[in-house]
Amino acid sequence: MTVGHSNVPFLNYSSFIGEEAETQETEQQTTLAVRSPFVSVYELADGESVVDNPLREAYSTLVDELYDEEFDEALFELLTDARNMHQDHLASGYSASEADRLVTQRFAQLTREAEAMVDGIAREFGSREETRIVESEIESFLERYSASAQIDPEFENFFGKLFKKVGKVVKGVAKGIAKIGLGPILNKIKALIKPLLNQVLQKAIGKLPQAVQPMAQKLAEKLGFAAPKPAEPAIAPASDTSGTGSDAALPPENVGAPVQATAGSDTASMQTEFDEQIAEALLAQDEVELNMEVARLRASSSADAAPVFANLDDARDRFIQELDNLKPGESPEAYVQNFLPAVLPALRLGMRLIGRPRVINFLAPLLGKLIANLIGPEQAPALSRAIVDAGLKLLSLEMSEAEKSGLAASAVAGTVEETVNRVASLPDYILDNQELLEGFALEAFEQAAAANLPAVLSAATYRQRPDLLEGGVNAAWLLMPLRGRKRYKRCTRAFKVSITPHMAEEVESFEGVPLSDYLQDQLGLPEGAEVEAEVHLYEALPGTTVADIARSETETPSLGASDEAAVSQLHPLTREAASALLGKPGLGRSLLSGSGRWNMAAGQRLFHLVIPGRRPLTIPGRSGRRRVRRLFHINVTLDAPQDQIRVCIYISEVKAQKLAVRLRQQSHAGTLTVSFSKIVARRLPRILQGHRPRRLRIVHPEIQPGQSAQSVLQKLPALVPQVFITKMQEWLVHGFSEFIKTQSPKFLAATEDPADGVTLRFTIERPEGLKELGQALVEKGPTSDKVAEALGKGSQPNIRVEVFPGHKCD
Repeated sequence: MTVGHSNVPFLNYSSFIGEEAETQETEQQTTLAVRSPFVSVYELADGESVVDNPLREAYSTLVDELYDEEFDEALFELLTDARNMHQDHLASGYSASEADRLVTQRFAQLTREAEAMVDGIAREFGSREETRIVESEIESFLERYSASAQIDPEFENFFGKLFKKVGKVVKGVAKGIAKIGLGPILNKIKALIKPLLNQVLQKAIGKLPQAVQPMAQKLAEKLGFAAPKPAEPAIAPASDTSGTGSDAALPPENVGAPVQATAGSDTASMQTEFDEQIAEALLAQDEVELNMEVARLRASSSADAAPVFANLDDARDRFIQELDNLKPGESPEAYVQNFLPAVLPALRLGMRLIGRPRVINFLAPLLGKLIANLIGPEQAPALSRAIVDAGLKLLSLEMSEAEKSGLAASAVAGTVEETVNRVASLPDYILDNQELLEGFALEAFEQAAAANLPAVLSAATYRQRPDLLEGGVNAAWLLMPLRGRKRYKRCTRAFKVSITPHMAEEVESFEGVPLSDYLQDQLGLPEGAEVEAEVHLYEALPGTTVADIARSETETPSLGASDEAAVSQLHPLTREAASALLGKPGLGRSLLSGSGRWNMAAGQRLFHLVIPGRRPLTIPGRSGRRRVRRLFHINVTLDAPQDQIRVCIYISEVKAQKLAVRLRQQSHAGTLTVSFSKIVARRLPRILQGHRPRRLRIVHPEIQPGQSAQSVLQKLPALVPQVFITKMQEWLVHGFSEFIKTQSPKFLAATEDPADGVTLRFTIERPEGLKELGQALVEKGPTSDKVAEALGKGSQPNIRVEVFPGHKCD
């Protein structure tokens, strides 16, 4: 086994057309890949293409190689900074339209400098033929380039990641992968920048981002992928009651659940769309057609979007005021009727109800009657007092008497909104049956009331119906912040807990990271320590980001900011976490598949641990910003075109230093491998089952880039994933064992570098069974027995391991 340092993007591509490759000099051919993936591309008279697998392979591989995990993080950071600017302007007294304009002006600087950067690269390399572009020249240019104007610190991280991505494209073209020149390709990338930043800006100010990928989607469909992604409308047509509303689209755990995906793109899908567009440019056969696409992008780059989330914010505030100002005997039905249309567009599944006005017309009078006993000048004071008594006084929130008296209206508004969220996820057969709808809608209201309101019924009622008090806890969930636009809910109860090492291992944060990793690697607590903490609970509203909650919690120790240090301290309150930490599983909520720290679902609950004297460990970042130390994680790529599996394992600084100490002590390689095996055995199965979307990428000519890995893996028979997981663990453990025995000095050298942590890259070449597995993923393969047999047989594949200081999983 060898340790290499090759990291050349697009390594397998020599040219688009075989004839062109044959005319190149022999010396040049030796620097390119052995085989060209482009065997045949024919243009028909009517403009449609007949393509074979190599072109689809190229498209899939390009999108995969352009992906950068840190680009997602940079987009999220950019979104957070824009949201903060917008909120600060609103707090200063600017109108919403003025705040929108000011943030847009600020973003214009980033757009100009990003476009100028692409122009600079085009001036340097755009007019050259690819054979005259030397990679060392590219590296030198990227190292010395500086922006023409001072970049705001908030923009530097994104600017750097974008620069890196464009550099990948130039290197790829230098390897001969494009048929047209670099200049037109860079022109397309330049035209993509404004639409991408516009998506981020729209989401930051409360609008529904519009996708920029229609042409890339058309290319994917032309290429004949097995499962093209459907376009997702911002708001479904009134006549549409199918599509996203089909029963098949609703996983059983989400039917009637309070946790629902919000409408609009997350940062991961934004990057995927961006990369698909770049891949389209690199694969373009016609410069004229590419220029037409650039013109379309520029014409639509400033297209406005519907203010879906901003409208919901305004409607929610108005609804609370209307409930708080109810007159004696006045029915709230009309106000409910006005509020519902603002709730639905903010939820993906809520769109289904827009095509069912009968359901909306049924819900308004029902909810009006149900909340009439809770709100109004006679009823509201009692509910407000109950909220204060349910732990609010212990949170040290500064509230005026008027705000305390308005707590009832806020809690009832939250109950109504959650009821609608739950009804939106009911399957079609219930929504279309009046009798069933009545029963399930009533249950949805009872569950929402139990989740949002304190104990307002008699003790005897709760003994008979314990489900009416969520988790058996007398608590309320306040819409926060108390002043200004509501971004999240906060539980009025805080819980004091002792976290044992066993508990810390059992509780999982985002992406399956054990809480013990957070405590040891980010907070610096000693391994095996028992921790005394106070647990605070939160819940996301549609459009909420984790940074919104962290920034608004100014009275909670170690929060009150939206930087990485604050955001890293919020973890998902799943039923398992609520059970282990609080002994109250009913307070937890399932983590929606695909959601995470960068992409919150509405209704998702979170917890924050207040541990006296402890804050996240940070390291210097760009422009003086402090960045939190990264946690251990694994990324897996199943690459069918190259017949290899790539596994990137990032080892946190704390874990890397511990391993380095043991290596210097010359600990037995088998003992060290046991520790590695335990970590892999915990993380790998969930990744290979598709439950960690950011950690698994599948490159296959029949699978469209961006398609959910979980939906692809569901096609496999039950036996196959388990066999594959077992083999993967075997290959990784074997590779690590050999690496430790033969290459430990390189690992020690990496730990001595000031960069945060160490990265190990495993490349498993031509493993037995990978081809059969790939065929089974697209339902064209052998039986499960044959796939399992192929995976289980054969000799140990060649496993190459590379080691790098810092985070290099890109």
